[in-house]
Amino acid sequence: MILIRGGRVYDPAGDTDHPAIRDVMVDGDTIVSVTAPDADPEAKRRVETEAARGVGAMIDARDTLVLPGFVNAHYHSYDTLVKGLIEDAPFDLWALQTQPAFYGRRSKAELRLRTLLGAIECLKGGITTVQDMCTLVPQDEETLDVIASAYAEVGIRVVFALALRDVGDLDIAPFLPDDLSDTVRRAVTGSPRDAAEDLAFAAAQIRRLPAGDLWHWGVAASGPQRASDTLLEGVAALSERYGMPIFTHVYETRAQAAKARRIYGRHDGSMIRHMAEVGVLGPRTTMAHGVCIAPDEIATIARAGATVAHNPLSNMKLKSGVAPIRALKAEGVNLAIGCDNCSCGDCQNMFQGLKMFCLLAGVADPGPTGVHAVHAIEAATRGGARALGLGKTIGAIEPGRKADLSLVRLDTMAFTPFNSAARQITFSETGSGVDTVLVGGRVVVRDGRLTTLDEAAIRAEIADMMPAFRRDFEDLRRTSVEAAPVLVAALRRLETIDVGLDRHLAKR
Repeated sequence: MILIRGGRVYDPAGDTDHPAIRDVMVDGDTIVSVTAPDADPEAKRRVETEAARGVGAMIDARDTLVLPGFVNAHYHSYDTLVKGLIEDAPFDLWALQTQPAFYGRRSKAELRLRTLLGAIECLKGGITTVQDMCTLVPQDEETLDVIASAYAEVGIRVVFALALRDVGDLDIAPFLPDDLSDTVRRAVTGSPRDAAEDLAFAAAQIRRLPAGDLWHWGVAASGPQRASDTLLEGVAALSERYGMPIFTHVYETRAQAAKARRIYGRHDGSMIRHMAEVGVLGPRTTMAHGVCIAPDEIATIARAGATVAHNPLSNMKLKSGVAPIRALKAEGVNLAIGCDNCSCGDCQNMFQGLKMFCLLAGVADPGPTGVHAVHAIEAATRGGARALGLGKTIGAIEPGRKADLSLVRLDTMAFTPFNSAARQITFSETGSGVDTVLVGGRVVVRDGRLTTLDEAAIRAEIADMMPAFRRDFEDLRRTSVEAAPVLVAALRRLETIDVGLDRHLAKR
């Protein structure tokens, strides 16, 4: 057993400015009690005795805020090594430099290290669960096993979903001119895949590696516009058969909205209504981004009970625009937060996500938005847990929930003076104050240091690998440089296409 003694335990139903001091008792991987310090002295003496014998543990949580572990509701592990290599690239230009298919087969060592790198950064920032929408290249069991093994090695909770697509074209392809060079044409058109074959592979892996402990499954279509109806219906069937959540990208960019207006004619150009028709819009569905959701589609999402995972950092860096968070919240849509790729957010830092969740809601509205710090924390905990199909398992500090917790120091400048736990976590904390992290009752970070792996050794291995990786990256960058003029010209043309909304600030 573990006794986390004397911390301020965050409770959204209680005082979110000055949370009550509580003791949290953990037995195995589960929280068994959250009590006042003077309650249940016999149980606490038992833990003290066990700790003295080395079979239990006591964590002094004085001067810390005890939070539910954050849930990173939208993430891709495949490009963590691209961190810091891309700047000032709109979405479609960025895509030419980051898609796993362009890199081809990677070594087992690289697969392991890139998976560990993202997970380590998550854990050290208080993120205890990630939803990894992962593209396997090649799509085989060996590649999957290396990634799954790395996650088990580091000790993070993961909801894993194979990102399936059978339409190879980039989203902007329909708006490009016909006279493309062969190199650019190959890059933007990609290669189609066999939907039945990919669905069969996903089903086989779900059976072969059953969920348990910290490993959970989801099913994913990369995006409705990147998938045939056969693939989307197959994704819905897998979700129904195994009771798994569905993940997909929806309306991330203006190009995607414009493409939807072209290809979903019988639904008045609505990607959301098309999703509903083929069965992939429902309470198990989480849609990443949602930047270009139209006002009339928001009510449809709310009625379906679906989730929108807001990715404010990547949306801004890729110039995609601002998602209508205020309107989604007002309609009662469940909201979660994702940190997205390391190539377009450059970090797995939920504290940045919390701040931007609140601040971006006010970009287009100078009045009060009703989007507050408590709502950001809700999205990063309970909202994320619900999105990942773990709404009754994680996301709160309550008896019966898994002991996925983070302890944030209150004796730092971020909390001096200590006026509001919720607002200072959201607007002041950077992640440097994360002291202790537990996943499933196991301490994986102590005193800000990873306990499950030798972090310095991992960094050294990555450093040795990077010169070769950067050479491969530069090869891709040359293709993107060649394609840039036609892609930028297409983006300018897209600005003249009426998609019924604009998610960017007024241009000057």
